[in-house]
Amino acid sequence: MSDTADLQTTTPERARIVSAITSVLAQVLDYDLPELTESSRLFDELGLDSTGVFELLMQLEEALEVEFDTDNLEMAHFETVASLADFVVAERDA
Repeated sequence: MSDTADLQTTTPERARIVSAITSVLAQVLDYDLPELTESSRLFDELGLDSTGVFELLMQLEEALEVEFDTDNLEMAHFETVASLADFVVAERDA
C-alpha cells in the first residue's frame, strides 16, 4: 500500500524525543522559546551556536539515555528540530 515508513511520522517514541529536544533547547538557550514545531530552525530561528550544540547533545544523552557517536555528527543534523529528531532516532536504533 505505502512505501517505507516516513521518519516524519509521529510515533510515541518520536514524540518523546521531540519533546525532550524542545525541553533541552529551552534549558540550553536559557530563554522562553516560541512555539516550536519540527520545522523550527535551530541556528537561524532559535540562535543555537556551536557551544550550545555541545551542551544540547550532552543533555539529550542524559535525558534520552543514548550515547551519540560524534563521528556521525553533521551540521545538517542541527538544521531543524525534525532533522535532530531523525538523528536521535537513528542513533538509538544503531
